[in-house]
Amino acid sequence: MQSVALDLHRQISAALPGVSVLLPDEQQLPLQAAPVDEQGRPAVGAGERGLGAYLASRPLGYIQIEWPRFITGEEYWTPVAAVATTAAAADALARQIREAVAGAPGDVSWYVLQQAPTLTPLPGRAVMSRAVYAIELLHGELPPT
Repeated sequence: MQSVALDLHRQISAALPGVSVLLPDEQQLPLQAAPVDEQGRPAVGAGERGLGAYLASRPLGYIQIEWPRFITGEEYWTPVAAVATTAAAADALARQIREAVAGAPGDVSWYVLQQAPTLTPLPGRAVMSRAVYAIELLHGELPPT
């Protein structure tokens, strides 16, 4: 359900303007990152490529929204990952995502933290903190905000 991913993107981007928020179809962008020469072509032998290069240009890390998964009736679960160079930075970014999407613990929100963030080391100097948020649509539509 693309509207759920777009809604999460809107909310997270508004709350964290200095952080890149990637939609599900942009998942490969960090892996394709590479230094470029003066003419905009990939630079040969110019340094790190892939996730490390992507994170080097984003000191706060980045956020990856995955495709929402249909669960039951009109409920969708959407994984959202915070990726940074350290576990502490990824965890802090995941907390900011939770506050932007679901509010503080105990707050009422259309999005509910379904699965708490879990830390996973990634290749290179990267760590991912991935949580899952649930939302129930109203007759196939996002609830009014």
